[in-house]
Amino acid sequence: MINRHLNALFLLIPAVCIPNQAQANPPQPWSAGFNADISLLMGYSESRSPFNTDNNSTISDYGKAESQSNALIAPLGTISYTNDALNKQFYFGTSRSDLAFGRFHIELGYKHKLDDNGTLILSYVPGLLTAETWQDPYLLDQARAKTDSKIRGVRFQYNQILGSHFSLELAGGNQDIDHENSGASQPKLTDAQKQSLDRQSDIYFAQLSHLLPINRAQALRSAIRYTRDDAQGSAMASDNYGVELSLVHHFNKANFALTASYNYVEFDATNPIFERTQQDDRWGVFLAAQYNEPMDWKNWNLVSLIGYNQSNSNITFYDEDSLLFTVGMNYRF
Repeated sequence: MINRHLNALFLLIPAVCIPNQAQANPPQPWSAGFNADISLLMGYSESRSPFNTDNNSTISDYGKAESQSNALIAPLGTISYTNDALNKQFYFGTSRSDLAFGRFHIELGYKHKLDDNGTLILSYVPGLLTAETWQDPYLLDQARAKTDSKIRGVRFQYNQILGSHFSLELAGGNQDIDHENSGASQPKLTDAQKQSLDRQSDIYFAQLSHLLPINRAQALRSAIRYTRDDAQGSAMASDNYGVELSLVHHFNKANFALTASYNYVEFDATNPIFERTQQDDRWGVFLAAQYNEPMDWKNWNLVSLIGYNQSNSNITFYDEDSLLFTVGMNYRF
């Protein structure tokens, strides 16, 4: 069931567990040996996207996509091993901090704590999770065929640079689509124009973030980021410039995070189907909550979130929006 709802869930999750580096309180220390963190989320999603394969496979025009709503179940987790000196850790699974800021994937990684309180993280994303998309999203009046898409890559993170409140992330990878046939159904397009719609790409990402403690109960996290989607098709290649602001509040046993984000995306070349160069304004707002040890259940956390994303494009076909509500439990052992 999780595979049907990857796009809505991955796009919107701002916090399954509010990450340590964004908490107003000091982070919990590492524990030596093997540890695991498991979450089970249940909820409701509603999304409207031309690439949502839950929609009708046949379209008659390039107007706005249909809206689809679904129930969802999402099991998530990480297993880790920490050395006795508590300064080296190997892990495999979903990154809690990624979930907190709207990204999701499975990765294999290594963390190293420095003497100045900074942390270096190097990880590999093997592309174990796939998402469905249309082989040719522009096919009209015939049933469109589905295909799988996956992303592989490597990431480098330096949290609390030289003991400061700044953190840096750099990443690179590639998106592979099993059967990419974008534009194949358009007889008026030349071979070169069809090639310009190829979505397979190399992806480069950079982000600089800052955590500002306001008091013992609150912190403000800000971030600027840049993503280069170097697609094989020039009409699909883009530059993405983003900003993000999160207010984190700690109250007794509960943590709350309110996050707002904005991205401006500019594509490289004219889309031959719509005869214009695509430009998108994308924004999102999320409210996440975590309640520690409900009913005094040791190592259990109750988690919930509400999120909304919207993308407004100068080409109506690419307009998207998503709504997500989830509740669940997290257990650490």
